[in-house]
Amino acid sequence: MLKIILILITLFSSAIHAENWVINDQHTQVQFKIGYMGVMEVSGLFTKVRGKFEYDPTTKQAKNILFQIATNSIQTHNKKRDGHLKRSDFFYAKQFPWIEASIDSIKLEQKEFKTNINLNIKENLKSVPVTVTVIGIKNDPWDESKQSLFLKISGKVDRKEFGLTWNKKMDQGGYLLSDDVSFTVNVEANPSDQKLAFSRFFLPTGQKPKYTQVDAKKIDKDLEDKFDFSEVDQEADKVQLSPKNNTNPASVIIGFVIFILITGLSIYIKIKLQKMLIDKRLSTIKAEIISDLILLAFVLVAFALTAPLMGYGN
Repeated sequence: MLKIILILITLFSSAIHAENWVINDQHTQVQFKIGYMGVMEVSGLFTKVRGKFEYDPTTKQAKNILFQIATNSIQTHNKKRDGHLKRSDFFYAKQFPWIEASIDSIKLEQKEFKTNINLNIKENLKSVPVTVTVIGIKNDPWDESKQSLFLKISGKVDRKEFGLTWNKKMDQGGYLLSDDVSFTVNVEANPSDQKLAFSRFFLPTGQKPKYTQVDAKKIDKDLEDKFDFSEVDQEADKVQLSPKNNTNPASVIIGFVIFILITGLSIYIKIKLQKMLIDKRLSTIKAEIISDLILLAFVLVAFALTAPLMGYGN
């Protein structure tokens, strides 16, 4: 009976000291590298990450750690390749918008240690060995009363185990892509009730963000409301190409001709209008002022109407 009471006291004490922490999505990135043509590596990253965990500062233990990575936020410095990675050959972002990774419990008092994460990609759940490097808790340089936890998680996966099987044979043997993908997650986390300090990296706007509700099995509503992921485009099948260059030689020529015509017409109107006003027995100064105002209105309207022909506006 005494043993049960002691266990209950320990659990209750742990619950009191445990704090809810969240991943700072502004400073957390998932980076990866994959072999390409057997001679080099292609690197990329996911820019949208969110997550949470419980942290007990007395025992230096973090538990119930959860990361969610938006598959549609993948970037490899090539728009066409990014579009291909979002389609069904790879991550199929439209049907599987999130990669989920979880760790039951880790001790953050160690500087570096090995553990396993439960990684779920396209509903393929595998246990993956990783190395965790704990950088530690640092005070915010803009507000020393605020703290951030920094750590790095690195490992390697066989992409085929997660349904990422697309590849292409090369003429001289071998395949375009390697099966092994190495990854590194650079993490910053903060207490969930801590408002981040004003800094040049995280500027508060004072406006309440708009949120996209995502059906995530393990994310609490408070975490949904913590971060703005509305920029994650769910139409993953659309490949965005690089913006077209709007410079058109024809627009330059047309613009020059229109400019000459409007300038010449303005001078003609100015002379005729001022002469007409003087004939109406207005003083030269009044005639000049009135003609200038009318001419200014004419020039503004003329350029506004002809701007599209010169490559401006819609």
